[in-house]
Order: sequence, then structure tokens, then C-alpha cells
Amino acid sequence: MRVLLEMVSCQDAKYKLINNYIIQGFIYNILKDTEFTWLHSYKGFKFFNFSNIFPVEDFKTGRKYKLVISSPNEKLIRVIYRKLKTYREIKLGALNFKISRIKKFDLQLRFPWKTATPVILKKGKVAYLSDGFCVFKVFSKDAGVFREFKKEKLKVIAKVKEIRLSDLKYLDKNRFRIIKIDDIYYSFKKGDSLFEWLRDLKQQSLLKYNIYTGYELYFEEPIFDELKFRKEVAVKARIKNRGDVIYIGSLWDSLNVLRKLDRSEKMFYKFLLDSGLGVLNSMGFGFINIKK
Repeated sequence: MRVLLEMVSCQDAKYKLINNYIIQGFIYNILKDTEFTWLHSYKGFKFFNFSNIFPVEDFKTGRKYKLVISSPNEKLIRVIYRKLKTYREIKLGALNFKISRIKKFDLQLRFPWKTATPVILKKGKVAYLSDGFCVFKVFSKDAGVFREFKKEKLKVIAKVKEIRLSDLKYLDKNRFRIIKIDDIYYSFKKGDSLFEWLRDLKQQSLLKYNIYTGYELYFEEPIFDELKFRKEVAVKARIKNRGDVIYIGSLWDSLNVLRKLDRSEKMFYKFLLDSGLGVLNSMGFGFINIKK
């Protein structure tokens, strides 16, 4: 289910003054003092998503702009809708807008889809381990392999040597500490495989759906039968306590499912349509529209 917010700009301003973090904070403020207040501090999947403000252009006084908020949780959308109905004006960052229309609606499942915001998908993690004299760098899709090593903030000036995951067992766990861990995201420009991206997108999507529903859905077929790639983008997002972070994502002109879906699969794809694709959906990434 979705909420469409139409608003009129009260000033001329640069479009970049409103980023994902500001819109996410606006949604959390809407949910303040409601039954969803807890969502702000919750560490797991939050199961809501939002579009860019559109049209994507610098703000002009008196011009209308739109924002869509979506979620598979109809109750959450109803709460957002009712709260927005009590507002005449809103503030996004330093900018003011007058609300002109609020509409609650639902999209019926059909294909193909088109991404409105970049799909970000985590490939794995890179850990930097040091004994104070040397630094080793190792990649793993499973962050659990690093749990045996203690973490320690340590600045080591040394050349970083990349090692294989299988070499990790030779490091003395009493001497070596993890001094840094970075998330690694899929990047086709860096040669990452489309087949691996599709495999991990399916796995991550099923994980989200099964956590949300409590089901144990699985299917053998690929998540999409036809894809039309648009471009890869690097997006800067501001994260609390971390500052500006660069995420690598992909935009798609078409994501299509051709096979006949059973009832459980239809529920799965409807969930994705409302929750978004990939990770960081609650920051506005992976937002989907039905292609006209």
C-alpha cells in the first residue's frame, strides 16, 4: 500500500538540500507518538520505502512536488495517512512546503517493473586484521567467520596485504584483532557477476519476506526472467554517527516475470512491490514502480 503526498514549495531552493536521511527523518517524525514509534530505534528490517521527491529538479516557489511512501504493512500506511491529514504544512530539512493533496492507494501486482531509486545489494564484508605490525585484508560473504576475532580500535601504518578466506585459520586469534570492517556492495563496473547479483537478490528478498510473514517460501526459478539494465550509480547518503557514506546501486528500466505465479509467489512479489528491492529500503533505496 502507498501514500501519495503532493506539496507546494514555499521557496526557491536546490534539489540536493533534501536527501534520503531528511526524508527518512520526516517519516519517523510522522510516526512519533503512534503505535509505530519504536520503528525509529529498531535494528532489523523496517518494511517501508519511499520514492525520490519528483519531479527531480530544483524547487521553485509555488510549484507542486510529490513524494510516495510505501509499505507491505497496511496499518503503517493508514497511520501515516491519518497523521498527514492533520498537517497543513511540513518541513523537510530547512525547506517548507504546503500540503495540497494526500492520497492513499494500492498497486495491483503486474509486470514489468521499473526502479525509481537505486537497488543496493550487499555482496559481503571485508575485514582488516592486524597484530600491530602488519595488516591483512580478507573478504567473506558470511560475516560470521570473523566472530572469533576480537575488535579493537587501532591505527596501524603498514602495507595492507590481501589474503584468502581459507588463510584466516592460520592467524593467531590471540594476537590479531579486527581493526576495521567494511560492507562491500555489488558493482558491475568492477566486474561483479549479474548471475551472482540475481542469486543474492533472490536470497535477500526471500529472507525479508519470510521474516515479515513467518513463512518459509522458496522457489527454484530466478527472481526475474527478463531484465533491462539502465545504469550504475554512486549515491552519497548521510548516516547518523557515521557521516557521509557512498553506496553503489543499479537502476533498471525493466524487471519482468514471465512465468505463471502461484498464490504464494504472487504474495511474495506484491510484498517486494511495496517494500522495495535490495537493502536500505527504509532509506529510500530500491523503490519500484510498475512500468507503463
